[in-house]
Amino acid sequence: MSTMNRLAAFTAVLLILAGLSGWFSVMGLLSGSEREDSNRVATVESAADRAMLQLQQRLTGAPNDVMAIDGLGSAYLQKARESGDPAFYTKAVGLFDKALAIAPNDQAAIIGASMAAAARHDFARALELAQQAVRLDPDDPDAHGALGDALVELGRYDEARSAFQKMLDARPDLNAYVRIAYIRELHGDPAGAIDALTLAVGATRPAGETAAWVHWQLGNLYFNTNAPANATEEYHAALDAFPGYVHAVAGNARLAAARGDYDKAIELYRDVTARQPIAEYVAALGDVYNAAGRTVEARRQSDLVGAIDELYRANGIDTDLEMALYRADHDLDPEKALVPARSVYEARPGSVRAADVLSWALYKAGKHDEALEFSNEALRLGTQDSLLLFHAGMINYAAGRHEAARDYLSRAVEINPSFSVLYAREARTTLQALQSAVKS
Repeated sequence: MSTMNRLAAFTAVLLILAGLSGWFSVMGLLSGSEREDSNRVATVESAADRAMLQLQQRLTGAPNDVMAIDGLGSAYLQKARESGDPAFYTKAVGLFDKALAIAPNDQAAIIGASMAAAARHDFARALELAQQAVRLDPDDPDAHGALGDALVELGRYDEARSAFQKMLDARPDLNAYVRIAYIRELHGDPAGAIDALTLAVGATRPAGETAAWVHWQLGNLYFNTNAPANATEEYHAALDAFPGYVHAVAGNARLAAARGDYDKAIELYRDVTARQPIAEYVAALGDVYNAAGRTVEARRQSDLVGAIDELYRANGIDTDLEMALYRADHDLDPEKALVPARSVYEARPGSVRAADVLSWALYKAGKHDEALEFSNEALRLGTQDSLLLFHAGMINYAAGRHEAARDYLSRAVEINPSFSVLYAREARTTLQALQSAVKS
């Protein structure tokens, strides 16, 4: 939810290439045809690219210019989102630390450092910094936004909603609308979330990555509520705003997979992962390969997920929750998946997402009664999400609570019958078996 003088041009190019060196090592794991796919895609220069170049030039002549340092740090945060390269987060953190060493009460650096910490999943640090920013300026809407972001991820939802409301009251703009949308979605109000994101779309510029990002988020909401035509429209709007936008291409890939067009989904996901081998999309490509019966190619994606995870961790990003879910989903040593899942839950005890992942890891490890306890906790906000409800349905089924299992699975299928390449069919067949047992 979060938003945004050198010696010579050659120096800037070297700086950027140095940050991308780890990313290129991951790209080296791609097959030859996938690298060719990547080479055929033209890179679209963004506002972040232009800002980085200008600010690097400015800092060459004035290395302690705090405003330029803050601006470059923010540009790196934006570029990390655009490129998927985690090295830009490391660069941003270094810049914000430098700014704070020069000016300890620099509000922009404190908020930027909080956003960078949140992006790296260090939510305790993000909270500490955001609280500092609010103390320095209680009327700063960006400080309240950063505060709410950290509170949401730590499972402190009432406090997060209060922080976001203060942000909205102070400045009703794009940054506030997207946060309000997220908190509404978590609390089981997808229609309200769509309304808020529609306002966010209206607040964006006609073009650019930020506009594309908001259209993509709205498209995801439509997908999750089984409105594929609306989702398609928003993904296309994202691509119009920022040509080649990988997240929108991935959205179209998910739509293709949902309607069973695996060849098209593979084509689109290969395009995405060739340009930005993000773990989420590499895993999705592997799942579609499996669904299409192409198991050898699916295993290659699993190897790549592991390599990407190592790169994330090398850049200070905590991936414990995501990898615990990935291992549980793909039956990669379920007992091993429990260790990071428990660790994250202990660090974020109120988080419904942490509770859901822990419940699923427990289910996969055969600990059904304990899984039920955390599944109930994961549902406490009333979130209307098919995958969350599917998890609850399967856990209740395994625990012998068949009536509850029927209810959760029927709701999961009703909200979106094609919610997951991995699990949509299992949800339907398990529900049919439970319904048949009642009739017999």
